[in-house]
Amino acid sequence: MPTAEAKTVIKADSPRVWAFLKDLKNVGYCLGVVEEVITVDGGRARWILKSQQARTTRTREVEAQFTVLEANKRIAWKTTGGNLTIEGDCELEPRDGVTESKIKLTFDISGPLGAVMRPMISMTIDSRLEAFIQCLKGSLEK
Repeated sequence: MPTAEAKTVIKADSPRVWAFLKDLKNVGYCLGVVEEVITVDGGRARWILKSQQARTTRTREVEAQFTVLEANKRIAWKTTGGNLTIEGDCELEPRDGVTESKIKLTFDISGPLGAVMRPMISMTIDSRLEAFIQCLKGSLEK
């Protein structure tokens, strides 16, 4: 599975970062592949993918849910639907009013399409992670 990891410092305290990430709408939009988020409940949502991603992955919707919720310390989510699985994991470490974060993203496509798509995703996942981090910073460092 194509995976990218990075460490970054977000100029916001951990409770603020945690609150932002605890909203699946924010997570979805920061991933850059989500067009619309329909909240099912506080821990689950349906993500409607942008047209380009839906055509490429042959998946229009995924179900997103939290898999780890450790207040102000760690949050993880997993989405599944059709051919696509997206997983994310953020570890948060407070440091003098800022938050050191270790972030991991995994995108995978199953079935015969996966064999073709995995090499392409592997080449772009680092930039997808960087865009996710920039979205976090842009939203939280105001």
